Amino acid sequence: MKVAQAQLVEPFKVEIRDVELPSPAANQILVECHASAISAGTELAVYTGTHQWLQDPKMTDWKFPFRPGYSAAGVIVAVGSDIRGWKAGDRISYPGNHASHELMTIGHERGRWWKLPENLGYEKAALACISRYGLGGVLRAGLTLGRSVAVQGQGIIGQFALRCALAAGCNPVIGIDSVPMRREASLAAGASAVIDPSATDAKAKLADILGARGAEIVIDATGVPDAVPVAMSLACDGGQVIVVGSPRGKAKDVNFYDDLHRRYIEVSGAHGNMLFEPAHTRMAGAWDINKAQTWLLAALASGRLSTEKLVTHTITPDGIGAAYEGLLKNKDTYLGVVVKWK
Repeated sequence: MKVAQAQLVEPFKVEIRDVELPSPAANQILVECHASAISAGTELAVYTGTHQWLQDPKMTDWKFPFRPGYSAAGVIVAVGSDIRGWKAGDRISYPGNHASHELMTIGHERGRWWKLPENLGYEKAALACISRYGLGGVLRAGLTLGRSVAVQGQGIIGQFALRCALAAGCNPVIGIDSVPMRREASLAAGASAVIDPSATDAKAKLADILGARGAEIVIDATGVPDAVPVAMSLACDGGQVIVVGSPRGKAKDVNFYDDLHRRYIEVSGAHGNMLFEPAHTRMAGAWDINKAQTWLLAALASGRLSTEKLVTHTITPDGIGAAYEGLLKNKDTYLGVVVKWK
């Protein structure tokens, strides 16, 4: 069957191409997409040609033409003969590309999918796989109830980190970003306060809000390497710094003795795919990717995980290129983008 796929054919060029998909093999399902969501960090890094894996000969899948996207929701339309427990008509969340239809393969890294709660619509469910990357920061911190949290960077991943911290009982929760619209979205989600680091000394302002030197947990979601030492300065002595943004590059001016060692700070990586790893499953109380996605879908359906003012644009597939340009150049108006396929 012919299906439509978004493809990055070269830097700064998106095409919607018609391609032929075969019938599902024995270990595959065919999904019809209703909605997919843009993950600005990863997708813009490829769109601009700056993603480090594009130059890595071992990362053969990360070359142009590239199929972007990893968070979608839709309906199973056909199942392979070896698939058990799933049938045509089941509504699912899945780590899908931006495409009208997709074959998902059991055993592949992306060969997982999760049933939607009955009261969860496709457009909100399309955000579920992206939201795991924000949730990872909260899970990495361990016990969260009543602990103070500052989230540095309030793009889509930072928004989900802040909103998951709120859902996990953290208090107070502070969002830090220089873009007014992002700060407004953080407050709409329930943030206790927000800080504009371009207008004030963020460290002093945070201490003023908390009445203490630094937050117990600081989550960095900027994706900027030099923001990690800044995040360390925002943590209290003995606090935790969790890096959920993907820092593409190397940080400078890190004083490991005074700023890390003597202050007893813990700095941890928290890429969302860590939930595949057995070491994390043991460390974080039996959280794995299936438990995380099931919780996220339930939390989105119940409203415990807020999406207030999160999606600023809902577009058709032919608007993906314009959305990338908006996310890249117009941060005052672009935050969350959902693509409607059905």
